[in-house]
Amino acid sequence: MKRLTLASLVIGSALIAGMGFNMPSYSDFDTDKNGKITQTEFENAQKARMTKQAEAGKMMRNAGNAPTFKNMDTNNDGVIDTSEFSKHQQEQRAKMGQSINK
Repeated sequence: MKRLTLASLVIGSALIAGMGFNMPSYSDFDTDKNGKITQTEFENAQKARMTKQAEAGKMMRNAGNAPTFKNMDTNNDGVIDTSEFSKHQQEQRAKMGQSINK
């Protein structure tokens, strides 16, 4: 019984940790490296990421629920800065944790 519980904990932790690797970084979107993500950069990076996942045969559940540029540009200045991006990532991690724990 102890082995089963330990194995479940190890596998569960690995799955949860692995989910974090799927989250893109700021630099994945800020392709010109100027410290700001424009709508064009955002849309191109998002499209490239989805294409890469599809080519790898990964399931694309919730692709229709992907964040939009407008959702992430919370101050409506036409760019996503690091604080807006970080806030969004934290919200996504929290949502993932809630759905895992349900």
